[in-house]
Amino acid sequence: MHPRTARGQAQKARTRAAIIEAAIPIFARQGPDIPVIGDFVQAAGVSRGTFYNYFQTTRELLDAAMAQISDELIAAIIPAVAGEPNPVIRLATAARMFYRKARLDPVFRAFMGSVSGVGHLAVQRAHADLVEAIEQGLVKVKDIELADAIAFGVMVFALRTSNVEAGGRSARGRWCVPY
Repeated sequence: MHPRTARGQAQKARTRAAIIEAAIPIFARQGPDIPVIGDFVQAAGVSRGTFYNYFQTTRELLDAAMAQISDELIAAIIPAVAGEPNPVIRLATAARMFYRKARLDPVFRAFMGSVSGVGHLAVQRAHADLVEAIEQGLVKVKDIELADAIAFGVMVFALRTSNVEAGGRSARGRWCVPY
């Protein structure tokens, strides 16, 4: 590859990453529906035309931001659970690491809670563990769609509570143990 081409591709990657990085706290504060392209352009310090070179809509940017923030965490979780043969333990360990990140990183917590979702890689890995756990009889819910909904619903709900941040008793008297 020509050095000039390599430099241009590297600059494109940096610009795209800068837009995504600027978008994460905006989505964390405002949620997925309120921000407009001008918010991201201003925060990233790029022109509107530059924004459109990378993303056509705020939804495309949201998807890219969710993939980046979630996939980075999942990439760190994968080695931690790789040697564990029990899919329930893998899933529980991944959830603990996810909650720990949420407890320690308020922007991550706010972003993931505001978008009510997790990235594709997280869904893929958790789904595979749930399928394996059902096949082994370790999870009694036989409908994989219901198992996925329960697992991800609990994760998203937990991100939306103040308990993830502080631990201890919640306002409702329930315990939330920080990881």
